[in-house]
Amino acid sequence: MSAYPILLIMKKPLLFISCLLLTAAMISCTKQDSLSPKPIPVPQSLYVDFIQDTLPVKLSVTMARSESIGSLLATSVEGKLPDSIVRKNNLIIRVMGDSSRAYTNTEIIASYTDSSGNTYSTNITDTTNKVWMTKLEKIKDGVVEGSFTIRVSNSTKTKNLLLKDGKFSTLFFE
Repeated sequence: MSAYPILLIMKKPLLFISCLLLTAAMISCTKQDSLSPKPIPVPQSLYVDFIQDTLPVKLSVTMARSESIGSLLATSVEGKLPDSIVRKNNLIIRVMGDSSRAYTNTEIIASYTDSSGNTYSTNITDTTNKVWMTKLEKIKDGVVEGSFTIRVSNSTKTKNLLLKDGKFSTLFFE
């Protein structure tokens, strides 16, 4: 084999540099995937909305997670306002289960704090209480969606609030 091509390249520095750059470009190139556009992620709207008697309430800081209550596995959906020190509204709904389905009566435990800081909770025998989990993805940042109607009472059972036409869309925390 002749050394002539190598000697020719060595005698002409411009040709040598061009070959070196061409070799480097070929080594660094990789095959691209198909040229189809990547989908643009749709921003998720996160909320817990409901009507407290006649007053609409929208809680924008949300989260869903799994919890253990005794030996039972529960799914918790929580909504609150960004400034929870000044604005007290907070709602936590726990359903005794971890699947997409309708939950009623004894399967629901809810705790609500109104804008004045008064706390309320559910009576587990109230037949008004219904939570429908329509989507439950139990992975980190999985989507949790559903709707609810819940009646809550203060600790002395002298004041009741109906949280109706409730809807939630949040992300699973774990």
